Amino acid sequence: MIRRKEFISGIYLLLSDLFLVLVAFYLSFWIRFYSGFIPAPKGIPPIKYYIWFSLLFLFLHLLVFSLIRPYSRQLIWRRSDETLTLFLVNLLVIFLSLGIISYLRTYLGLAHEISHLFLATYMVVASLLGPAFRGGARALLKRKWRWEKTKVVIVGSGKTVGSLLSALERFSPLGIEVVGIFGEFPSPKTLGREKDVLDFVRKNRTDEVYILHPLQEMDTMDLIRALSENVLEIKVVPDLLGFVILHHSLEELNGVAAINITHVPLQGWNLILKRIFDIVISLAAIIIFLPAFIIVPILILITSGPPVIFKQRRMGLDGREFIIYKFRTMLPGADRSWTAPQDKMTPLGRFLRKWSLDEIPQFFNVLKGDMSIVGPRPERPEYVEKFKRMIPRYMLRHKVKSGLTGWAQVHGLRGDTSIEERINYDLYYIENWSFWLDLKIIIMTLWRFPQP
Repeated sequence: MIRRKEFISGIYLLLSDLFLVLVAFYLSFWIRFYSGFIPAPKGIPPIKYYIWFSLLFLFLHLLVFSLIRPYSRQLIWRRSDETLTLFLVNLLVIFLSLGIISYLRTYLGLAHEISHLFLATYMVVASLLGPAFRGGARALLKRKWRWEKTKVVIVGSGKTVGSLLSALERFSPLGIEVVGIFGEFPSPKTLGREKDVLDFVRKNRTDEVYILHPLQEMDTMDLIRALSENVLEIKVVPDLLGFVILHHSLEELNGVAAINITHVPLQGWNLILKRIFDIVISLAAIIIFLPAFIIVPILILITSGPPVIFKQRRMGLDGREFIIYKFRTMLPGADRSWTAPQDKMTPLGRFLRKWSLDEIPQFFNVLKGDMSIVGPRPERPEYVEKFKRMIPRYMLRHKVKSGLTGWAQVHGLRGDTSIEERINYDLYYIENWSFWLDLKIIIMTLWRFPQP
């Protein structure tokens, strides 16, 4: 039921975005060339050429938005995230359009260009209208799902009930309503013991029943057989709260079902997209910081002598070790500990640390493929050995590449901070990875810059 409603909601949002792009495009065309607000010294271009451009805008907008997150999952976004995402999508569409049009003019002889003032106008108009169009689509969906509520019952006991309840409540914009819990769980929604669910579904409309296997009071198969006498959907949730902390997936092995409890979303095309993004950003960063790559080594040599680069073993993807690069910030021969001693740090090193300039050689780690722009920060192997025995789930942070910045770091968890809390943020990133989340972390990193 949830998947069907997500699909329908995705269609509404897709149509809303198509309408938005067309309205913003032609309104911007009118403002730029016909309103008189902006001079047009080169004259008014034939609208037929801009009609072709509008089709390109439609395609790029839908492509970029779908890559960030499928339309079926966008209804449960927070409004602030959605507004910022709309702005970034419009900006990216404009840059892609400029690149494509430049290529067509250079290599395929396209005779016409697109006005840069028009693109700037489109950026403003689309960013202002976007939240209004999305708000209209949400209002229609809210009205629709108000009359088509899905009434859900949970059967089971223990902590997993709370996790499942929270997960289902996130889908309340789809009209998902948990009407009862049957089992041992402290909640106003708890209506009785596990076996009482049979009487409840006979007397009350119920669309879906989630059964937490294994049950404490009765056999799961007996309950499924009894519930099958009613017209409803039955879903079994394995009670694996202590193990399933990443996305899990169901795999079919020649007729045998197996649950992968450490599945991560960063696979397949997502992995390729992230790698391309890493290469582009790291190359751009190396070019931007080229003066620093020249000046900083000279200053280090003058103030404290060689070596310029500090190298250290770190543990990354799948537990593989690699050598991380940094500009040296401590006195020669001083080993870097968990929290660097201030008396062993050079004056130049303090400056580099404050502005995070000691980290920029790690863009070469990204280019080599040892690291990513965004991901959990890599740790020394000896600390990994220590923490994996102390902290459950610690090793799961190595299911993705280590990063220059991460979800934990942008929330202030750096240096001498709680390892347990840092792990929780790292696992949240791994489980909820999306291209948009990477962009959000990069923006938050730049916003918090510099870090002491």
